[in-house]
Amino acid sequence: MSQPMQDNSTCIMTYSHDGFGLGHLRRNTTIASHLANELPASSILMLIGCPTGAVFKLPPGVDFMKLPSVIKRDTGVWHPLRLRIGLDKTKALRIGTIQEVAHVFQPQLLLVDHVPVGIWGELLPLLEMLKRRDDPPVIVLGLRDILDRPEVTRALWERDGSYQAIRKFYDEIFIYGCREVFDTSSHYGLEKEFAPMIRYCGYVCAKEPYKSKEQMRKELQVERRLVVVMGGGGLDAYPMMQTCMKALRILGPHAGVEAIFISGPLMDNQRRERLREQAKGLKVRVLTHVEDSLSYLNAAHLVVTMAGYNSLCQVLQLRKKALVVPRSGPSAEQQMRARLFAERGLMDVIYPTELSPKKMAGKLLENLQRRNQPSYDPAISTNGARNAAAHLAELVASRVYYPVESQVECRLYS
Repeated sequence: MSQPMQDNSTCIMTYSHDGFGLGHLRRNTTIASHLANELPASSILMLIGCPTGAVFKLPPGVDFMKLPSVIKRDTGVWHPLRLRIGLDKTKALRIGTIQEVAHVFQPQLLLVDHVPVGIWGELLPLLEMLKRRDDPPVIVLGLRDILDRPEVTRALWERDGSYQAIRKFYDEIFIYGCREVFDTSSHYGLEKEFAPMIRYCGYVCAKEPYKSKEQMRKELQVERRLVVVMGGGGLDAYPMMQTCMKALRILGPHAGVEAIFISGPLMDNQRRERLREQAKGLKVRVLTHVEDSLSYLNAAHLVVTMAGYNSLCQVLQLRKKALVVPRSGPSAEQQMRARLFAERGLMDVIYPTELSPKKMAGKLLENLQRRNQPSYDPAISTNGARNAAAHLAELVASRVYYPVESQVECRLYS
């Protein structure tokens, strides 16, 4: 086995399993970027499973190690995405890579995204190894606002030992959301025993610079009302985008609309080309991926998107009118989030069972004609990345953490 690193750099490691889309990778990248600014002498190594690697720009001091990619097929069920070596070898490869990287890197802090034990329990050997160290790192669990239906997540966490792992290995739990909007800790059985460990950070938004609406429309040479259609990573965005393309054809040129489709880097190339074929004769552009997505969204009169965490965070951040089409599965997360935000007046929704070109065409016109902007919701904070990074920096700087039983109250960021 390789020898541990011998240097004075503060070493921080993050883990995201990346079994579906880009959401986990986007959150960890955003937090890592803020943390690199908080601790300019640190080295942050991201363990990721995203099949395209680190899609988003990484600042100095941040790098990544790629694990064999997997895909989520059902609750708690993952399959190898590309390798044809079966579950056992894929699991062994991932576990071996994770342990060897941690042994050499010797992190002083580990931030785990979403899955307390890792997929297939792959983090348990790592967590055991780290806790046996003479100087064990701080270990933090980061959870997005909505995981799945509460009864589904609770049953999964009982079955795979997540509650036991949190009890045994973790020092803090960060929730990337706002308690007033969705009480994550209560819904997922964390509000009693684990309450002292919990910190609501707010929604994690990538607060990158973006261009004004006027400047971006000029650069894009947009003359009509602009609809920007996006589907996150794009792995399962084709049905929504195809329906939207058909809806634009129903509306025709007299609607005074043009559109930019951002398919996402995970969409199959054949499906992306199919969209380009369907766009012929329409005032529509189909792009794969854009670096400055906030500028594109800011130029839009209306955003059409799926209900992924990061997509909706961008909509909230810019306070854009949005028509949201949540995915039907494999979890209920997107439909729950879409319903919650729609009830708060933040966006409009078409649920998967209602989706049709005619329905989409009507909703596009209805939302384009609305004069009111989305409701302002004072309960929503979009400073989650800054808040999370600031507290992680405190933990790293002090190298002191407090056991669960010594804490007396749940901390909140607003």
